[in-house]
Amino acid sequence: MTYAIRTQMLSKSFAGVKAVNNIDLEVQAGSIYGYIGANGSGKTTTIRMLLGLIKAGSGTIQILDKEIPQSFHLVAPYLGVVPGEIRLYEELTGRETLDYFQGFLKSKATLREKLLADFKLNGKDLNKKVRYFSQGMKQKLLLIQAMQHNPDLLILDEPSERLDPLIQQTLYSYIADFQSRGKTIFFSSHNLAEVEKVCDYIGILKDGRLLVQDKISVLKKRLPRMVKIKFSENINPKDFESDKIMIEGFNNGTLILKVDGPMGTLLNLLKKYNVTDLDIPESSLESFFMGYYRAGENNAQ
Repeated sequence: MTYAIRTQMLSKSFAGVKAVNNIDLEVQAGSIYGYIGANGSGKTTTIRMLLGLIKAGSGTIQILDKEIPQSFHLVAPYLGVVPGEIRLYEELTGRETLDYFQGFLKSKATLREKLLADFKLNGKDLNKKVRYFSQGMKQKLLLIQAMQHNPDLLILDEPSERLDPLIQQTLYSYIADFQSRGKTIFFSSHNLAEVEKVCDYIGILKDGRLLVQDKISVLKKRLPRMVKIKFSENINPKDFESDKIMIEGFNNGTLILKVDGPMGTLLNLLKKYNVTDLDIPESSLESFFMGYYRAGENNAQ
């Protein structure tokens, strides 16, 4: 298995408090990995260590099969980065800002013009000094500088912050396009709906500890499912109760169950009844996330 990012026992402390505590990140090449956690959980600290902006307290980091920070200069040309905080040279124009970032690389900004058009920054905007940009415009400028050279790995810290909904959709389209071309996207977010929509892998961070990481589709299967069943005949709700199936409600022929584990047992049981409607909504990432946050490490596998 090939990893775009891999850490082992990565830790960092500030004033004796561990902001990141022995995390083993495994970000598969070609994946979209959502790194989620509450504010202060250690997401940004992790990213800053990946990028060599702060020194790791202990542990190892590999990016694109190179040891970091020793070989960061070898991988930097293949990275696109959007920081969580906007810090730009306010006296440069938008175009000068893009040229400045591109100037560190030997490659060309092959995607710049398309990005400018899709993210709605025109020539007039680019001729303005950055200090006249709105927060949303600055965020778009950061995204464009990160993607303009067509990097192999995008590392994004809250990339959709300050973007309006239409531009958010543009960002998601670009992320999907990058993945379709074999590239990797690693981004932190507290927007669970965004992560569920965009990512195929997630890692959940709490108090500096990585509680779980896996495919979203695999993790969500661990959640109990709420099932609503409408019958056209009289039933005894107790017939459905077991150690894996709990009754949540029964009214006017409609039974609501909480099913922990595979649905096969319940579906086989329902073959004996006249069912007029069956609703099994998909487990939400929010439910999964909150379940892990409440249970903490005892729930991690």
